[in-house]
Amino acid sequence: MKSLSIIIPVYNEEKLLKRQTERILAGIESLYPEIQFEIILVENGSYDNTAEIASRLSEDKRIKVVSIKQPSYGLAFKAGLLKAKYQVIFQFDIDFWDLEFIRQADKLLETYDFVIGSKNIDGARDLRPIKRRLLSRILEKVINLRFPVRISDTHGLKALKKEIVDRYIKDIVCQNHFFDSELMIRIALDGHSFKEIPVNLQELRNSRFPFLVRLREVTGEFMTLISLNLTPKEAKLPYAHRIQKAMVNYIAQLFM
Repeated sequence: MKSLSIIIPVYNEEKLLKRQTERILAGIESLYPEIQFEIILVENGSYDNTAEIASRLSEDKRIKVVSIKQPSYGLAFKAGLLKAKYQVIFQFDIDFWDLEFIRQADKLLETYDFVIGSKNIDGARDLRPIKRRLLSRILEKVINLRFPVRISDTHGLKALKKEIVDRYIKDIVCQNHFFDSELMIRIALDGHSFKEIPVNLQELRNSRFPFLVRLREVTGEFMTLISLNLTPKEAKLPYAHRIQKAMVNYIAQLFM
């Protein structure tokens, strides 16, 4: 990996932003001393000092700041994807990031099209409150039943190839909590390969939204997600990829 972009949506994170960003910077410098990288902080609708802190952090030219007016995880992630200039993209939360995930995903992207850090597979630990863990498991189970993909955590840490993301980003209907879920589903449905690896999740602060408010928002957009008629679209795959799949199918038929 020669370069990478890290996208971090931030909303009302004045207590964590400076400390966590500096830790990520130091960690990447230690892990990859020669690499080119950027950290894109996408401030979305904060009413505390998050925007001011992010602006000061951007005095380091490796830190970019994007601001959007409304609180929206999905729109923030989308804005970061559009801003990213490097071909390998990681998505973190300011209170949920993992340098070991970067190291492992770097190797796996040589074989797979995207990598997910899952909190729902063997070897992972999810230390959030039980009601949040239960809600996440239920939603992911419904996604697996609704769509023919076997992703255990569409909302986990992600490592993506920009060239692939760019082909899908304009098609995404969900624009908040399930933006990344829809993106992962669409990419996987079109035959792009992926790998999930276990991660540990222990949030550093409570949710900024009351549980019932978040539940109402999540439920509404989740209904939008599962109502989508998402099917494989072969035309979206790169031409070379389609030829490769056709050759594999032809060879398989020769030996049947």
